[in-house]
Amino acid sequence: MSTFATVLWKDLRVRFSSRAELVFFIVLPVVFIAVLSGTMGTSPTLGERAPLVLVYDTVHSGPSSGMFSALAAVPGLQAREVDDPTELIEKADADLLLWLTPSTTTDKPFTVTVRLSPWRSSAAQSAKRVEAALGGARVEAGGSDARSGTGPRPPSSAGVPSDAADANAGQIVTWVLVPLLGLGSTFIAERRRGTMRRILASPANRFAVVGGTAAAEVVAAVAQIALLVGFGAAVFRLPWLAHPAELAVLSIAFCVAGATLGALLGQFSRTERQAGSLGLAVALVLAVLGGCWYPASRFPPTMQAVARMDPAGWAMDGFLAVLSPASGAEAALRNAALLGLFSVGVLLIALLAGRFQRSAAV
Repeated sequence: MSTFATVLWKDLRVRFSSRAELVFFIVLPVVFIAVLSGTMGTSPTLGERAPLVLVYDTVHSGPSSGMFSALAAVPGLQAREVDDPTELIEKADADLLLWLTPSTTTDKPFTVTVRLSPWRSSAAQSAKRVEAALGGARVEAGGSDARSGTGPRPPSSAGVPSDAADANAGQIVTWVLVPLLGLGSTFIAERRRGTMRRILASPANRFAVVGGTAAAEVVAAVAQIALLVGFGAAVFRLPWLAHPAELAVLSIAFCVAGATLGALLGQFSRTERQAGSLGLAVALVLAVLGGCWYPASRFPPTMQAVARMDPAGWAMDGFLAVLSPASGAEAALRNAALLGLFSVGVLLIALLAGRFQRSAAV
């Protein structure tokens, strides 16, 4: 354990030996969050985005299809059918979900339950527009049965700025992922300087040395997440502590996943520069596909399918779920579990790759 702690502390001191590191650690992420907080949810050329309404149809009848067609034809309103009602939580740009179920009475073809997005401040206003489109059917701001006036009302979270939430979560994932995926360059630098060889030749445990180096990056990444979370909570009043335990689990799972992927990328690089460039390129691609810079729900269907397999997308969805005061804990833990399984898979691949390289060298 002493070897592990010594290596961890040494790598942290080396990384933050220059004040310039603080620019990439906190200054630039804060600047990007501040700039993007007012632009992620809108288009600079088209102005304000039309509200998005998700429709979960379990009736599949002529009247229910007609209702969806009527909503889709309303000017200034987007309607999209979904196969899973939890997509209201997973899609940060949707204002509300209409859940169509068979009616228990003969005078109504189906029942509509309205669920508002727990973090979009425009959800209540969009519900009023849907109410008008439904011909005056009652839709309450907290979420209710639009036809019968009954149903659960989740706690309101009006006032949570969705653009700031998107920017804060997206920049956390992006800026934390970049150094984590550059972990391979650290191992290569240790090998080039002979530091790793000398340490491994000593009585020190190999796993303690490698683990300490990886843990240093994970500790720094968790600290960076904490700082950026604090910035979002203080400046934009984002409810980051709505689910503190889930936030902690998700943060650690994300950092470990990034570190294991960075170690794997280092296996395919010969020099520090190659490892750094490869890590940066992969981090930016994962961040873009994961919706960290632009909502993934607006991607074409093919890209959306790819984004669902993106660990950065899992982290993004998890952080947005944490920001849901009314719900979202389950979604955050589900994404943390996905990141955990990803870490195990990548670690196994990295170990197999390392064994293959040693066999080839012999």
